[in-house]
Amino acid sequence: MSYYLERAADSMNAMFPTLPWSVGLSLNGQSASFGTGPQKAEIACKKEGPLRELAGLRLSRFLDRYVEGECEFKGDIYSIVGVKNHLKRDADWKVGLFRSVQYVGSRIFPSSVRRKLVSVSSHYDLPNEFIESYLDTRTKAYSCAMWKDPDNISEPDDESLEDAQHRKFFNAAKELEIQETDKFLDIGCGYGYQVNLAETEFGCKNALGITLSQNQVENGFSKNIKRIHYLDLPTDASYDKIYTCGMVSHLDRSELTRYYKQVYGLLKSGGRFWMHGIIPRRNDYGMDNYNSLSGTFSQKYIFPDHYQFPLDMHLQAMEELGFRIRKVYYRYGHYAKTLRHWYRRYLETLPQTRHLITPTIERAWHLYLTFASVIDGQGANEAIIKQILAEKP
Repeated sequence: MSYYLERAADSMNAMFPTLPWSVGLSLNGQSASFGTGPQKAEIACKKEGPLRELAGLRLSRFLDRYVEGECEFKGDIYSIVGVKNHLKRDADWKVGLFRSVQYVGSRIFPSSVRRKLVSVSSHYDLPNEFIESYLDTRTKAYSCAMWKDPDNISEPDDESLEDAQHRKFFNAAKELEIQETDKFLDIGCGYGYQVNLAETEFGCKNALGITLSQNQVENGFSKNIKRIHYLDLPTDASYDKIYTCGMVSHLDRSELTRYYKQVYGLLKSGGRFWMHGIIPRRNDYGMDNYNSLSGTFSQKYIFPDHYQFPLDMHLQAMEELGFRIRKVYYRYGHYAKTLRHWYRRYLETLPQTRHLITPTIERAWHLYLTFASVIDGQGANEAIIKQILAEKP
């Protein structure tokens, strides 16, 4: 048996000692496995490199090797990415060490506005046909939907992705109590469904959505969408209601207070603010998701310059600025179910969209759409999606 094949299996068994199924490893006709129980998937290596990374517990670099095409995932891909939930507790630091170093750098060298413009555009300005291929057709929302029953992941499902996405926007509008006379702002509006909803279903006469993607401006649901950075808006306390969904993930750690300070300055006294985002808990070692394997991968291949702030950082920043926190919602399971719908649509449409993307992007999206779903899936003990309703006194 190959030396690295055997070492990789031993290292994975040590890192995931409670894995209740097996994952096969193979190279040049030789095979090994890690875990217990029936084999559900296989990591088929074309070169020795992926095995060397697994043997050395360099999981982030192993994912790089996968994206570069040095191995294939066969069988149930959820069984491969799902090993994350069986990580040995004292192995967390090995996964997060590199990200801790990068965090220090983010404190010294915060991202510029121009860099944010480039990094957000690099994701959302992928070919429009490719992005739309796995989003719902009603809202084109690139954020977590709100389901009637998030734990029901059976097929066929109990409701459509379109209905679940609409529910998210409609519920937020009700929480904000959007009125016809309100001046409404959506920061990071995507294709502008919330702006359109405020205008058409709540009668709002003065709504604006801002984004950094020209693609979303040109193909949005409302004519009142502009390509503007949030810091370029005058803080004249002129908005009655402000909504943001997912935008905070594009901030680095040094920007959170600056962001909420800008929102506070934009909001009228008595105005309401709704924030929906990926908000992980800190782990047992005081690290946050910036240190995680999924955070490392997502920042490199999917959302450049993204950061996922724990809840206490959001609440502290908001309250120190003067916001009154009215409600905090923990949304268990909604993200996992949304990602499963996206991945299903991604696979169904891939034969028609493959020519629009590179092989690297294709493989990165396979991991992104499956890996992210296990963070918030059945049996997970955290709600990765949280929503905050706040007011300005």
